[in-house]
Amino acid sequence: MPESSSPSPLVERLLRGVRDADIAESLSYREPGAAALADQPAPDGVGTEATPVPADPRASISQAGYDFVVRWETGGKAYYESVIRGRPVWPGYSSGITIGCGFDLGYHTPAEFSQQWQSRLPATEFQRLAQTIGFKTVAPNRDAKVVKARQLVASLSDITVSWAVAIEQFDKAKLPRLIRQLFSALDNLDRLHPHSRSALLSLVFNRGPAFTASDDRYREMRAIAKLMRQGDAVSFRRIPVELRAMKRIWGEQSSLAERREGEAQLFLAGLEEQRLLESLTAPVETEAAEMELPGRAGELLDDLAIEQSDDADEALLLEGAGEAGLEAAVTIGAVRWNPDDRDQPDYAHLDLAAAGSAFTVMGEDIDALIEANAFKPLQEPIVLAIRGAALASGDRENVASLDLIDQRPDHREFRCVIGVFHPSTRRFSAYRASTVPNAQYVLNCFDQARAGTPLSGLTGNILPTGCYTFTVGTHKKNKPGEIPGVLRLSTTATGASAVVVQRSLSDVVYDRSDVFVVATPGDNIHPGILNVGFSSAGCLTLPGRFTGGQHVGVWQRFRKAAGIDGAPDGEQRSALLLTGLDFANAARLRAGSLGKPSLRRLRHGSQGERVKALQRALGLQPDARGIFGPLTRKALCERQAEVLGGADGIYSPEMDARLGFTVYAGA
Repeated sequence: MPESSSPSPLVERLLRGVRDADIAESLSYREPGAAALADQPAPDGVGTEATPVPADPRASISQAGYDFVVRWETGGKAYYESVIRGRPVWPGYSSGITIGCGFDLGYHTPAEFSQQWQSRLPATEFQRLAQTIGFKTVAPNRDAKVVKARQLVASLSDITVSWAVAIEQFDKAKLPRLIRQLFSALDNLDRLHPHSRSALLSLVFNRGPAFTASDDRYREMRAIAKLMRQGDAVSFRRIPVELRAMKRIWGEQSSLAERREGEAQLFLAGLEEQRLLESLTAPVETEAAEMELPGRAGELLDDLAIEQSDDADEALLLEGAGEAGLEAAVTIGAVRWNPDDRDQPDYAHLDLAAAGSAFTVMGEDIDALIEANAFKPLQEPIVLAIRGAALASGDRENVASLDLIDQRPDHREFRCVIGVFHPSTRRFSAYRASTVPNAQYVLNCFDQARAGTPLSGLTGNILPTGCYTFTVGTHKKNKPGEIPGVLRLSTTATGASAVVVQRSLSDVVYDRSDVFVVATPGDNIHPGILNVGFSSAGCLTLPGRFTGGQHVGVWQRFRKAAGIDGAPDGEQRSALLLTGLDFANAARLRAGSLGKPSLRRLRHGSQGERVKALQRALGLQPDARGIFGPLTRKALCERQAEVLGGADGIYSPEMDARLGFTVYAGA
């Protein structure tokens, strides 16, 4: 399994931002008390809690995982040849003299050195290096040992070990031994995807197989061993949380914290590919047959005769439910919007040059976005739901343009914009709003998942961008908090539209490794209700209430602008749910600073021949009307996760090239 000459997109994402200085710092680290374990021969047998070692140990990890480990453990070929230059080094801290790909002579016996290196080195160089066996810069007298280490490195600087020899020793000796140690230490490894096994192997390379060490610094290691013994999907989902929790040891800004983060993402990529997150239980029976991807004659476009699944409870929010969950290691304070646009599904596909900018939206920009996304919205008026934007001059009504500022949501305040656009008059109205779940429901979803709640029973989601049909009806009909005259995510006044939503199950930050599921969430457009913040498990909300039989606040002004004040149940509106950055890029297109292909996308609500071509490429039977609905988005997410290690459910010309479908060929 040689190092990839062209790393996969997954590896590129995992190693994005990793510098040579980070590698140097990581290589110099030796885990106190556990370092020696990593360099000891693996036991011949396996313990009662271990997994039998596969016949070909290296086949048990993925190529992406191998590339990840090689970069962190050796620096990779370019680092080895340009920085280390094949010479013996003293990495620092408690290390000894190190050669090749991280072979620390201070932590090996003469017999091990002879077995692994005598045939790979000239006799004189072997003898000179053998004199450093067992020497390492640990207490007592560490200062003197550091001086000696530097002297030894200088005296051995004429010795070089080529990359070919170093990586051959790594592949044939060190790597198989560490894989055997991993399998000897943990149970149920055979139930994991190779990506996930690779993440744990990286951990063992770095910290040793110290899964039973009693010191507090190893508490997450002990927790991982326990979760692996339990061996169920819920336990596996918890492992990335434990990997990230280890950052406490070295600090959030350290190279080892960055390595732990990469391991967590690699483990999650394995879970996504294996569908472990979605195999906890089947969807509810009424959904299961309808939502089977293969063999359907077209898309799933009609409302389902089942309840909308996500339902925010104002009383639950006021009580602060979810803060005292299982061993509440994660609190509401941890909930945040993903700071990395490249890992946030709504933004990962976008040109980010206009991030944070101020811009003006014109009617021409709405036309461009509709055309570029192949939307066919219902006319007069069109609802605009702009995720991550602020109105530069406050709420606006009946104006010819909107002055906006790109920003990011935060799950706590109204940091989005919802309004309307009238195609016939080219006039806008717009108000501060939210298009994301509040922090409490992000945490609730995470806590419910940890407690073993099936996917179909979770509450808390984010509705991905797209063009959706909303229908006038009642929110929470015949339940506490009933609100008539809202816009329901449905095609009928009482139905429930099936859509793909994203749920964050392994942490409380949405990213491209989170699970996308087909659900009937009821992500309606309604008043925010609360005095501070907004009540939303995934709904789109504006400041205001329904109280004493009256709609009040900004919510009522929006109802008038949208023409639903007094409208009968069943009246429909199309809503363009896009990010502020989508609108900013449309403004850049109008200004001539961005090309038209950069706006082209297929996502929920897109229609036409390209959608049919995409459905065929995904192995689906093309929809008769060429509509991109939940089945297409779900299949696209699965293919993206399989090929790229993460998903956003959005299809662009760039994605076309990465997946090799040629849907945009000739465009």
